Amino acid sequence: MHYYLIGLGSNIEPELNIKLAQQAIAEHVQVINRSPVLINPPCGKTFHYPFHNQLLIIYSNLTSQPLKSLFESIELQLGREKKCPERKFNDRPIDIDILHQRQSLAELLDCPVVESYNQEIMSNWVV
Repeated sequence: MHYYLIGLGSNIEPELNIKLAQQAIAEHVQVINRSPVLINPPCGKTFHYPFHNQLLIIYSNLTSQPLKSLFESIELQLGREKKCPERKFNDRPIDIDILHQRQSLAELLDCPVVESYNQEIMSNWVV
């Protein structure tokens, strides 16, 4: 079994899409904890709406590749465009990323997060 730190992000109907993503993920894995949602202004010239970001800690017997495939199918179900180089610059209903995978919860919580918004979430999150 594996512990994962998962990042959720949305700037198209974010309240709805974050909730729907949480529900879809919970159908396949055990959700251990959810962070509060952090709202960030759009950044760059290609984004038009504020981003809502959240972190999840999950527990699963899936390895990272099948889990990534599952998350990609959830993204598509919620209206995310198919993978292409330009999609990272477009507004999105949902983005689901595996940030870290570890064998224990303690190891997972020691992992550094790169993005400043995830750092802010981690600094204010009581797990």
